[in-house]
Amino acid sequence: MKYFWQLNNSIAALYGAIVVVLAAVLMHVWNTSLTAEHTARVISVLAIMAFHTLSLLAVGQHFSPAKLTKFVAVLWHLGLWLFVWTVLAGVFTLPFYYSQLAPIGGQLLIVAWLLLIVSAWRRR
Repeated sequence: MKYFWQLNNSIAALYGAIVVVLAAVLMHVWNTSLTAEHTARVISVLAIMAFHTLSLLAVGQHFSPAKLTKFVAVLWHLGLWLFVWTVLAGVFTLPFYYSQLAPIGGQLLIVAWLLLIVSAWRRR
């Protein structure tokens, strides 16, 4: 169980580094090459990723034995990958771009937040 949360925190810290790197690249490299719409998409993705990074780190600090809390973390990771990759792949024409995956990723993030509410009220 401890290893799950160590892995969770390590991956979340990697997300944090990715957010900073992409924000710097956006400001210094892509600032003139992206359209306003694409810039807005990248900024939105970075904001969602940064917010969920902090959420994953906060949940991961408790080392909760609850399976539901672990499931929430897994859904956050999966939802982030699907949503963030799909939006960025669409902006930069990267491989494995399937526009249908972004809504699925977003829905997974929403479901994870709702399950976090449930896990807060469970006694186990």
